[in-house]
Amino acid sequence: MSRSLIALAALATISAPAFAQGLYADAGYTFINIDVDEPGVSGDVDLGALAGHVGYNFSEWFALEGEALIGVQDEDASFGGINASVGLNYLVGAYAKGQVPLGERVNLYARAGLVQAEIEAEVSGGGFSGSESDSETGAGYGAGAEFMLTPALGLRGDYTRYDIEDTEADAFTLA
Repeated sequence: MSRSLIALAALATISAPAFAQGLYADAGYTFINIDVDEPGVSGDVDLGALAGHVGYNFSEWFALEGEALIGVQDEDASFGGINASVGLNYLVGAYAKGQVPLGERVNLYARAGLVQAEIEAEVSGGGFSGSESDSETGAGYGAGAEFMLTPALGLRGDYTRYDIEDTEADAFTLA
């Protein structure tokens, strides 16, 4: 039994560096702007979310990436005498990511994938109040850049467009 554990630990020690070379993760903040254009209602809703990405670089040119956003900043708005509070509960996505390295420290990329998001709205006015949340699936696509300060620490900035059902949102992430 102990020989098996020692062999497994040795294999993990040998394999971990090779796997870690392509594995990456980051955390940051995302600014989201949703353009509301419904009959009788138009305007912008600005939201904020904590963002995280985990991915694997299969080569210097291609990666697969997962994204998770958790809403932390809602927007209160008034449309035609009705008060609303709109917020993002979550957004998760999976992307294919094409990359172009510009030297050892700078990497430009474009990504496209599928996302699922849940937005919640609380509405009151005219003698009624209520809340509703809706979860929908759609597409996410965008581009960005990464600048590595050290081999393990870098800065990331990107723009992503979310097309989810009848909703379009622009998101800017700093990580």
